Amino acid sequence: MVEAPPSLEEHLDAAGFGWFQMRLFLILSLLVVADGMEMTVLSMLREPFKREFGLDDYGFAALGSVIFAGLLVGNLSGGFVADAFGRRAALLSMASLFCIAGTFSAFAPDIFSFCIARFITGIGVGAIIPVADSHLLEWSPAPWRARLAMALVGAAFAVGTLIACGVGIAVHELFGADSEWWRVMLIICIIPGFMSLPAIFFLLPESMHWLLVRGRHDEVKELLKQLNSLNSTELLSDGNVIQFTPVEQGGGDDADQPLMNWRFLEAFGSELLGTTAYLTVVFTACGYIYYGHIFIYPRLLEMIFDLKLKEAYTAVMVGSLAEMCVVLTMMFYMDLENIGRRGAMITGFSLVCVASLLVMAEKQDETLFKILNAVLRAMVGGPFTVVYVYAGELLPSTLRSSTISFCNSFGRLAAMLAPVVETAAVHIDVSLVYFTFSLVALAAVVASILHCRETLGRPLLLYTSQLKEQHEEDEKQPLLTRYAPLIAKWRAG
Repeated sequence: MVEAPPSLEEHLDAAGFGWFQMRLFLILSLLVVADGMEMTVLSMLREPFKREFGLDDYGFAALGSVIFAGLLVGNLSGGFVADAFGRRAALLSMASLFCIAGTFSAFAPDIFSFCIARFITGIGVGAIIPVADSHLLEWSPAPWRARLAMALVGAAFAVGTLIACGVGIAVHELFGADSEWWRVMLIICIIPGFMSLPAIFFLLPESMHWLLVRGRHDEVKELLKQLNSLNSTELLSDGNVIQFTPVEQGGGDDADQPLMNWRFLEAFGSELLGTTAYLTVVFTACGYIYYGHIFIYPRLLEMIFDLKLKEAYTAVMVGSLAEMCVVLTMMFYMDLENIGRRGAMITGFSLVCVASLLVMAEKQDETLFKILNAVLRAMVGGPFTVVYVYAGELLPSTLRSSTISFCNSFGRLAAMLAPVVETAAVHIDVSLVYFTFSLVALAAVVASILHCRETLGRPLLLYTSQLKEQHEEDEKQPLLTRYAPLIAKWRAG
């Protein structure tokens, strides 16, 4: 009997973590750093824009919503492009769009052209993290998958935030508050994007998962040779990978045609509907709290304590540093037995809820207010990073990018509404800002408790049909083990 060749997961695990993944990580990190800078820079430009374009608080909030609307469009389109034409094509096209539109926005002569340019910039930025996350997950060996994705989505994004704050303070001090220093700042924010373009074009490989489900086995074999060569490891089975026939997976004769092989509607089928609904709730919660806090926090520091730009964004940098510490902790916490991805999500959102309530109770002491807000920002950064790992492992390769993008689009929609909602809340009562954060976090806690699929230690799926076996295994477990494994272990031991 002829022995079957290894699976793609076995090939990746045998090649391990090495120079190939490091190069891939660095290229994708440039894009995520650019994303982090873009998400931070707008809140720094409140006063210059109010002076330059005659905006009031609600006008500035509406401008933020326009940018998040572009993120929403990019989020949706980028995932579909990635699943239809490949991760590499999606990243190259969206990074190019981001760089071109970002440059135009820096030279915009009026608010109308600025809004158009920033909307298009948002489209480019919106696709970056979901597609980059999927791409890195699909190239990572199982033991390194969570840590690499967490470092990309969490740490690299926080680095972008830190750079934006530090450079923004320096440019503001160098050119002066009355100058058009904001245009210089916008140019600086797109530098990582321009740096990434040649790296993507010449060095970024296509996803082997994406190639495999399209039957392009020769290209997969060639990429496996490159992977093992760069990592100095031995190639298994001459690069052969166990094959799934298109007929078995429902692909028919159209499996090699990208546009005919979109299986996005499977995300709403019986096997994945609960997962899709859960990810939608979680991404919405993360988008509203995370981006809402980034937008409104500097404004609160100015309003309550009369802090200037330098002081306010020094406080934001402290929050970013705290977020990086939480992300690094979550890398290991989410790999603990009986905690896993789901336990990390429940823990993170519970702490966000508590931190929000604590901030409501303390608005007089400046130091304590800053500390509690840094904790809040850091805590929401934990589940916001974990969810990209969790989502990538929950979904099959045939619809991974498009479904993550679809679910995350609701997070972008929440982020689009957050500036207007939080600005209105501030005019009523500052406590209302944090009360809304606590309610949204509580909803995410409940959703995480009710969603009982755990992915820790399981291989990435290629097709939706492979979920059936996982569901059968889960249903054999006692209810307490499925919904509260840590309590079940405590009772048993």
